[in-house]
Amino acid sequence: MAFGDFLSKRMKKSIEKNMKQSTLHADNIKDTLREIRLALLEADVNVDVVKALIANIKEKAEGGYIEEGVKAHQQMVKLVHEELITVLGKENAPLNLSKKPTVIMMVGLQGSGKTTTTNKLAYLLSKKNAKKPLMVGLDIYRPGAIDQLIELGQKSNIPVFEKGKQSPLKTAKQAIEFAENNGHDVVLLDTAGRLQIDKELMNELNELRKSTSPSEILLVVDGMIGQEIINVTNEFNSLLKLSGVVVTKLDGDARGGATLSISYMTKLPIKFIGEGEGINALAPFYPKRMADRILGMGDIETLFEKAVENIDERSMQKTMKRMFMGQYDLEDLRNQLGQMAKMGSLSGLMKMIPGAGKLSETQIEDAQRKLVVFSIIMDSMTLKERREPKLLKSLTRKNRIIRGSGRTEKEFNELVNNFEKGKKQVMEMTKMMKQGRMPNFGGRGF
Repeated sequence: MAFGDFLSKRMKKSIEKNMKQSTLHADNIKDTLREIRLALLEADVNVDVVKALIANIKEKAEGGYIEEGVKAHQQMVKLVHEELITVLGKENAPLNLSKKPTVIMMVGLQGSGKTTTTNKLAYLLSKKNAKKPLMVGLDIYRPGAIDQLIELGQKSNIPVFEKGKQSPLKTAKQAIEFAENNGHDVVLLDTAGRLQIDKELMNELNELRKSTSPSEILLVVDGMIGQEIINVTNEFNSLLKLSGVVVTKLDGDARGGATLSISYMTKLPIKFIGEGEGINALAPFYPKRMADRILGMGDIETLFEKAVENIDERSMQKTMKRMFMGQYDLEDLRNQLGQMAKMGSLSGLMKMIPGAGKLSETQIEDAQRKLVVFSIIMDSMTLKERREPKLLKSLTRKNRIIRGSGRTEKEFNELVNNFEKGKKQVMEMTKMMKQGRMPNFGGRGF
């Protein structure tokens, strides 16, 4: 259960269960605050952060005025939401990209995901900020580290500057000069990861900082390491004067509550979060959006941004046109599922939809499995069969597709039946829209 999910299920439920009165006072917020405190502690949020958060909520809640038409639990959610935003850092902290070239120094412990995060950040800057990044391999200690960066760069089409086992200090200076001469406006220094706070290697980082004058020094931390995340951040910050933190692996099974503590405990902003393995699974951190997700309010802004970045607008317009003409088929569905997959896992997307938290993890996992299975089956069809689904009634074609996909007859029938139901809904929806009526999205199917 990823960070945010655990807190969302616990906190919202406890607030709604206990806040049934029309006013807020010490007695009726006592149970709610206790459950919120337990939820935060179980999620591995720092004790000092929990104390401060609860104290601030209590101070604002006691004797609080309930606005007309607003329920007590809604007022309480609002107060908790405001305090969560404050703890998380209040505002998004963007990168300082004013210099040309901008030097970004990536630091962290080994195993934190620093090299892959360097590549993801370079990719994000190239796509979202229209930058021409250059990645620099400076990890001469970990076997295969520079080769890994080169391989990642080839996959993301981001160039890598490296000089093998040469001094990292010398390589960094040459890389910056190369960037100036070749139009690269961002230089990302992938430094060597530390197994622990090694004094000699930390001094090397400090010398690198002094010689390259980076605009940003970002610490990459593993969101699954628990409370140690605070100590690691403070150690690096005391020597390097960090500009921000990148938290990786927030899609993992750990509670991840220590992430909630970083900004409050270290006074450093979380600039990016990683929630997956994909090249596009790194996103700017917005305290308000994370607070929304923790309280089960969804995250429509991030969902919209993902859609804009990953969905082919021309393809979508073409599909919409085919829908209105009553020509929607399995090829259209296959294209839609492919584009949705680019946005991330279904469970990750569902978190961003308000109210979707009511679905159980089992239901979401089952839906995710079906989408994968249906895509495999459709890939085993010819284009003609996807364009003309009526051909699938042929037993010969059906058996060939089942054998080719390695799936079962039951799964094949489920795909066809779901598609037929979905197409019927699409037809009804487009008919209503043509008549100027608002369609009902409550039905089932695709």
